[in-house]
Amino acid sequence: MKSTLNLLLILLITQFSTAQENADSVQPETEKIKDSTISNLNNYRWRFEMGIGESKGIVPFSDSFFSTNNKKKFGVIDINSYMVGVNYSFTKAVGFKSTLAFDRFREKENKSKSFETAQFRFSLETVLDLNHYIKFNAEDSRFKLLFHSGIVLSTLQKITSNNSPVAGRRELNGGVVFGLTPMYRITKQGFVHLDLISIHNFRQHYTWDGTYSNPNNNLYGHMINASLGFSYSFGKLLKWKSDNKEIVDLENKNKKLEARIEDIETKMNDTDKDGVADYLDAENNSVAGVAVDSRGVMVDVNKNGVPDELERYLEKKYGSAEQANAFNSSQESSNFFKKSIDEGYISILFDIDSATPNTISYDGIYFILNYLKQNPASNLTIVGYADAKGNKEYNQKLALARATNVKNILVKSGIEENRLNAISGGTDQTVDINATDARKLVRRVIFKLK
Repeated sequence: MKSTLNLLLILLITQFSTAQENADSVQPETEKIKDSTISNLNNYRWRFEMGIGESKGIVPFSDSFFSTNNKKKFGVIDINSYMVGVNYSFTKAVGFKSTLAFDRFREKENKSKSFETAQFRFSLETVLDLNHYIKFNAEDSRFKLLFHSGIVLSTLQKITSNNSPVAGRRELNGGVVFGLTPMYRITKQGFVHLDLISIHNFRQHYTWDGTYSNPNNNLYGHMINASLGFSYSFGKLLKWKSDNKEIVDLENKNKKLEARIEDIETKMNDTDKDGVADYLDAENNSVAGVAVDSRGVMVDVNKNGVPDELERYLEKKYGSAEQANAFNSSQESSNFFKKSIDEGYISILFDIDSATPNTISYDGIYFILNYLKQNPASNLTIVGYADAKGNKEYNQKLALARATNVKNILVKSGIEENRLNAISGGTDQTVDINATDARKLVRRVIFKLK
């Protein structure tokens, strides 16, 4: 049994060493650096531990009983301890662990009387990351050094006995445990570790050889343990706040730069697409395609309330302003305009998800503008619509934005704002929702005269 356990221990150490050599040989240098940095930020909440090693009772022993081998200068390794545990990280530097272990004590040479005892122990401990406290280790190191301490409860039972009439009786012991655990990371989440602990029982009636003393005599017990093991981190990966002043300062600078970039991006938005950023734009709802000055204001040299470029376009299409006004002032044109408006023949069209009239729609705006100027007693309700694509709430807002933009164009062209009322008609469902061309006709604004 002993030779089998020793062989397993050798194989375990060999496997860990080979895995490390293979990992380092296949990874490029940049990848190793990256992985090592991940190790420092490898602060998972949970870590599972297991290990095998040797436990040795120090005191008390009965006369003629002992566990050392005096023939060997450094003694003889006896794999007689097995443990499993779980570790929970509460902060970057502080955690808690719970361990369940089994130990078997026996003589190591013929000079000692034969004995064999078995112990089960359970501990609850606080774990401190010494890397954090004494700051002796590099940020990106694979090495960690932990200190742990807490309470331990155990049961000690004699397996064979030639002296005690109470052989086999279990004794409940209690005390404290102190330990030091060097760890070395071999994978992103895996560590090999050496756990060195010292247990001090303040209530122990059995000696380590299994002799039971007077129940009124509370014996002091001391044992040590050294275990080689493997631990694996799991659960949610947490990023603790760094205590390195340089890193903290750099993170603060990055946050400030990100805020400045976000502010600049916001200022550089060009809502009305006139080529002037919003933070410089004095008129950020100018008509698309109309020339603006360096302040984003539509150019209107003759100060007649109609942007010059739009005015030239209308004169080219419909003749001079005098000709247009002559036609507009006639009763025939007045009736024509009123009928066209009320029956919805004059409408303003929009592109998908856009609240800006498309370029071909400015003819309709010009008709409405001329009618309102020639009929100062008329008021106008502007009704915006959206097609059936998208959700109802979004379409309601988009339709209102379309009506409002047309109203703003008319106001900037010289129509009193109190004569205009912009409302949302919501979704127009009069056409097939899957008919792309038909939906172009319902993304519109229509008008109602009052």
